[in-house]
Amino acid sequence: MIGGGTSEERRKQRRDLITVPISYSYASLNDSGTYKSLTTNGITLNISDSGMCFYTHVRLDEGLPVNVSSRAIWDTQKKGVIKWCRKITEELYRVGLSLLQ
Repeated sequence: MIGGGTSEERRKQRRDLITVPISYSYASLNDSGTYKSLTTNGITLNISDSGMCFYTHVRLDEGLPVNVSSRAIWDTQKKGVIKWCRKITEELYRVGLSLLQ
């Protein structure tokens, strides 16, 4: 095994490579100390029954609950939790999302 392995080996389910648009919403604390719901878009990289990886222009905090939808993948909106978020460029983030069952 070269390089000591990857995170792919720790996954319990196989991820399918798929590139489709998604929209997701989450609550954000504004300057007045109240929460508001924000909705934005992303593009998937891969997906499984338990999670997905996607690209977006927004930095998302680990543990943040989100609602995600994609007409290309599901009939209904799914709930998930952000597991990690990595900055790729000044305007692009790669995000790992755990889907809640």
